Amino acid sequence: MANAAATSDKAHAKVDGAAEKIHEAVDRAAAVAGSSEDRLIELANELRDHADRLAQSAKSRSEAVSSAVGDYTRENPAKSIGIAFLLGAVLAFLFRK
Repeated sequence: MANAAATSDKAHAKVDGAAEKIHEAVDRAAAVAGSSEDRLIELANELRDHADRLAQSAKSRSEAVSSAVGDYTRENPAKSIGIAFLLGAVLAFLFRK
């Protein structure tokens, strides 16, 4: 029976050792996953900030172009009407076919 108890103790020690190694592996995997999640969140925030800057830039350029077109139209109403008429005639010709 002493031999059986010794064998049982060795088996328990091996199981305990394996369980400890598994816990360490799980802890390392959790740490890697946590740092990956943090990096993904950081990257998502950087991308959102970049998209916001691009949207603001596009809005500024759109407002500048709109303002320039409005100024040109106020300064040259006859030319603006002529250009609009010609553009409409060309589009009507193209879509008629």
